[in-house]
This record gives sequence, C-alpha cells and structure tokens, in this order.
Amino acid sequence: MLAGGAGTRFWPASRKALPKPFVPLVGARTLLADTLERLRLLAPAERTTVVAADSLARAARAALRAYPGTRLLLEPIARNTAAAIAWAAADALGRGLDGVLGVFPADHHIARPEAFAKTVKRAARAAADGEQLVLLGIEPTRPDTGYGYLRLGRAARAGGVRPVERFVEKPSLARARRFMTRRAYLWNSGMLLARPALILAEMRALAPEVWRALGPTLSRIAEGDAVPRATLARAWSRAKSLSFDYAVLERSRRVAALPGRFAWSDLGSWDALGERLQLLDGNRVHCLPPPLLLEAKRNVVWSSADRQVVLLGVRDLLVIQTTDALLVCANDRAQDVRRIVDEFTRQHREELV
Repeated sequence: MLAGGAGTRFWPASRKALPKPFVPLVGARTLLADTLERLRLLAPAERTTVVAADSLARAARAALRAYPGTRLLLEPIARNTAAAIAWAAADALGRGLDGVLGVFPADHHIARPEAFAKTVKRAARAAADGEQLVLLGIEPTRPDTGYGYLRLGRAARAGGVRPVERFVEKPSLARARRFMTRRAYLWNSGMLLARPALILAEMRALAPEVWRALGPTLSRIAEGDAVPRATLARAWSRAKSLSFDYAVLERSRRVAALPGRFAWSDLGSWDALGERLQLLDGNRVHCLPPPLLLEAKRNVVWSSADRQVVLLGVRDLLVIQTTDALLVCANDRAQDVRRIVDEFTRQHREELV
C-alpha cells in the first residue's frame, strides 16, 4: 500500500507533515485506515505492507498501532511511486513471498469493499501467470476531466482482462465525453496486481533512469539481504523521481486491465470529496457542530475545528476550516487549490504547507 503524496489539492486539511491518507476526510476513520480495513478482506495484516516517506514515520507508526503485524517500509527520500513499488516488490521476494503483489493507494474512497475485493481476486488470478501487469480500471460514470484514462485493445486475454493500448492523462471535457460513448475506455484507478519478479524485471528493462540508482540495492533486498539504512539513503538520493505509470506501465507491452464495477473515487480534490459527504439542505457537509445554512445551496462545508460555521446566501463554494486556516473558494476552482501551497512555499510560510 502506498501512503504518500502531498495531497496539495486538499489544503488546508492535508499538510506536508500529515498528508491526505492520514486525515479523516470522509468519516471518523482516516483514508489509510479505510484502505487497511478493505485489504483485510484479501490478506492478513502480516501480509500487508505500507510504504511511506521517512518524514511520515511518526504518523505512520501511530496509524498502524491498530493493525499489528502490518509491515512498514520508510523511504529515506520520497521518490514517487516507481521507487516505492519496486522496493515493495523486492521486499516481498526477499521474504519469500513470490505470489501476486497488490499495489493500492491509501487515499481512495470505495463504498462497497466486498465488490472491490471480488474484483481484486479476479485480477490476481489473471496476474498469477507472471506475464501480465494487471490494472484495475473503473467503468466511467461521467465525463470526468480529473482522471487518467486507459484505452483498451479489443482482444481479451486469459482471465477476462484486455490489453491496455494507451494511457490518456486528464482529457478535455470534449474528449472525456467521447470516451463515455465507447466501451474501450476506463478510468485508471492506479491499483495494480502483478508478480513481484515481473515488476522488477520490467523496471530493470524499461526504467534505466530509476534502476541505475536502485537496482543493486533492490537486488540485494530481493535476495534476502539486510541492507543498511545508509545504503538505502545513498541509493534513494541518486534515484530519479518518477511515477510507476510513466516509468514502467506506459512503456510496457505486458499491461492489461480488468474493469471494476464498484463505486470508486481517488478523492483528488475537495469537489470530488463533496460527492461523498452528507447532504444537508442542498449542501455537502462534514463538520461538528453542524453548520447553520441559510439560503445556501450547492456548497461543500468541511471542518476539523470545533467552531460554528454559518453560510448565508451563498452558492457553489468550498468552505474548508482547520484549527489554523480557512479556505473559501469557488467550487469550480477546486483543482487550483494546490496553487495556495505553491504560494506559501514561495513565501517560506512552512507552518502552513
């Protein structure tokens, strides 16, 4: 499981010291805890690994106290998902776990865990031959421009999966609408099933900019060697920061996808989260005490502070409150919230990043 990512579009709730997976955005549990609960349907804690940055060590260890036996890998330096997934694959092999490895981001919302688990098991069976990297694709329910898409080939492979011909990143609205009319497109959920040996082999063959730095260390780990922390740090400091999608999946001919027919969201922004929150008088809310809403419609109101929120005569706003910050912006500018983090970073306002 990948518990990283800055989550800058969820400012001010998501911060560098406590990013999105460690925040209870939807209910009482954090997104990380929700993910761990889903994975209990697939494997015991002893066969579950969380990969996070070393800077999140305290938060990660605190979160995992409720899940004893869960393994924690702390990257010396965050280097995106290519390095994280390769380390998890090498670690699995080094512990004699050569079955199918599942890669799951820790910041998604899935309302029906049983349907999710059923789909994962089907994908794992397809990946068991060691010849395929199997992604879980989600059948689109709307022309969403915030998601990446997978274009599927026509010929079905063993296990009911179809080859992925192309990755399409965040299309225009017009293209997304065209994708909705064709059954050849799925949302890319970022969830992956594959044998760890295949993950490392494809990394070695297709991502030399990552493998040159990490390869020798990962090979030792895969053989079961105990690698000193200083060795890990040197390797990670030389590695290029790349996503696994870009470094491997978009370059590989072994990528297939299985459609998932369960409600899913990567909760990429506050407006996407709003769809999962309680409906109150025409607004989406998550806060205590409940907000006072007077002639207010289609707003998203989220608060982690014990303060009364009142909206009067406003529509289509995001109103996000924490103990030290308040965000108010137009709902259709949700994707631009990351600019706030960029600006505070430029101003060296580290206490707000």
